[in-house]
Amino acid sequence: MFFKELEKLFERAGRFVFSKAKLLTTVITLALLGVMIVCSMGLSLHAGEWVALSLTFLPIFLATSVLSALGVLLIRSYHDEIKNRDTNVAKTVTAMTDSLFTSSYFFLPIILIYLLLWVVLGLFFLMKAIPIIGDAFAVIFAFGPFLLILGSLLLSLASIFLLFTATPVMALKSLTGEKLFQYVHEQRFQQIFLRLVLCLLSLLPLIVTACLLWLAAKITTVVYVDQENTLQMVMQWFFIMLPFAAILSPTVIFFFNMATETHILIQKRSA
Repeated sequence: MFFKELEKLFERAGRFVFSKAKLLTTVITLALLGVMIVCSMGLSLHAGEWVALSLTFLPIFLATSVLSALGVLLIRSYHDEIKNRDTNVAKTVTAMTDSLFTSSYFFLPIILIYLLLWVVLGLFFLMKAIPIIGDAFAVIFAFGPFLLILGSLLLSLASIFLLFTATPVMALKSLTGEKLFQYVHEQRFQQIFLRLVLCLLSLLPLIVTACLLWLAAKITTVVYVDQENTLQMVMQWFFIMLPFAAILSPTVIFFFNMATETHILIQKRSA
């Protein structure tokens, strides 16, 4: 019974992916995020390890905040589509202004936690640079940077899971401020196994597509991109990123469609 229900969710989520308005909105958003990521990659080329690490993780958390606002728009549109209501992206943006702003600052605590981890990591780099005792310190306390980087990776996974679970709440329940945080806190362990399974399944098309695109971009960088000229290399990355964003767009829409289906399913089971 569950597999039939799951198949139905997948089919319906996939059926409403290729909407021109949603695809265009998603492509533009991903392209803008791509510009930020490409700029971060360019800046990290000649930066130290500590700064380069920040330029790797911080764009992820900033992108998550922007994707949350995009998700509110996509989920609201998808909910109207499955209810056979007329959908208009411009009207949806106007009607969901509060939720869009809420989604943008919802991930602010995660960004602040990461910045705290990054600052503490900087202290380890500083201690490592101390003459004579720095090398000994780096050996003995190597577990510190390991745990801090592990924490950053776990924060990245938590951000993705929150995108899947919290964005539908912002879009469909229109909760803001303290009420939103309270609701998410109360629901955090409700049917957690089902949420995790459906989250992983909804990410599968995105992960497969992203891996193929990353591999193609990596090979292109090796065989075609001029790696000696930094400015030229960054500009080439930028133009590679444009089809990257376009091809990823359907998988991002599918992810948020599945987030909507999961939210509705859990609400029905909890009723």
